[in-house]
Amino acid sequence: MWRRLTAIVVVLLLGFVSAWYVMIDGYENNLGTENTMVLTVMDTQATNGSNDVLAHLRFAEGAEALPWASLRMQILIDDTTYGCSFGSESKQPSEQSLVMPHLGADGATFTTQIDASKEDTFTHLSLPHQQEGNATNHTLRFSTTDIHLGPGIRWTFIKEATFTDQINTTSSQLSNHTEERLEWYTYDLAVHRIIPNKGVYVFEQDDVLFKVHFQSYYNDEDEARHPTMLIGVLGEAPFPALQDPTLVAPSPCIIQAGDNDAVAWNASEQILIAENDQNIRSQPGKFEVIATFEGVEVRIVQSDTSPP
Repeated sequence: MWRRLTAIVVVLLLGFVSAWYVMIDGYENNLGTENTMVLTVMDTQATNGSNDVLAHLRFAEGAEALPWASLRMQILIDDTTYGCSFGSESKQPSEQSLVMPHLGADGATFTTQIDASKEDTFTHLSLPHQQEGNATNHTLRFSTTDIHLGPGIRWTFIKEATFTDQINTTSSQLSNHTEERLEWYTYDLAVHRIIPNKGVYVFEQDDVLFKVHFQSYYNDEDEARHPTMLIGVLGEAPFPALQDPTLVAPSPCIIQAGDNDAVAWNASEQILIAENDQNIRSQPGKFEVIATFEGVEVRIVQSDTSPP
């Protein structure tokens, strides 16, 4: 009898463990989009000017609108990759850097990933400069899941807000309580994942308000301890990082929105990809468009029809 009971318990435990691993293995990342982009390349194999239209892009049917802040667009010509945006692109950070900022297609929002893998030391982030800070000069400091605020930082959290919402927070509404760590996530025991809170944080530093949305705790290889954030400025204050020539440069490939809206790419909108005062396709050769949304690659199919 006891053998039978033991066998039943073992079978149940094995079933539970197997089901748990299936749940973890089958976890679906809620980042990215199911949109499909339809690419129409211009007939010409090379351009003579420096402001020529290179391609048209639209969404296939059933698409959703996508905010430009979370989109990253690039074109590949032969073996060279060019960033496309509404004006500026970020320069490639050093692979050794613990702070990795990438400018979105809107030319104003950074998607910044932090290497917080060390348990015994903090990685310091300067929000204004999108670079590593130090122990005395930083906005946030990271170690594994722990995030703490730097000296003199004021903040608030707007629950359920999205990054593109109109946020009217003023300095007088901010808290200066920075002693405890930031409770920026929940832990989903069912799938063993860190899930960022839904909402937008507002941080004040040097009289500038920054909005921050925590997007993920995992990098492209699904490795933990790599928190990733959308970061922008509220209001008309300048974003110091956008004025830093070591961090950003004019984009050689410019996006021309069909509705002149730099906030979102609407479902029925067609956009143009054009040169930006550079003849980057002076010779015939391979031409591809690469797009990611929230860090996840977007499916692109090429149209057989000629551009309108």
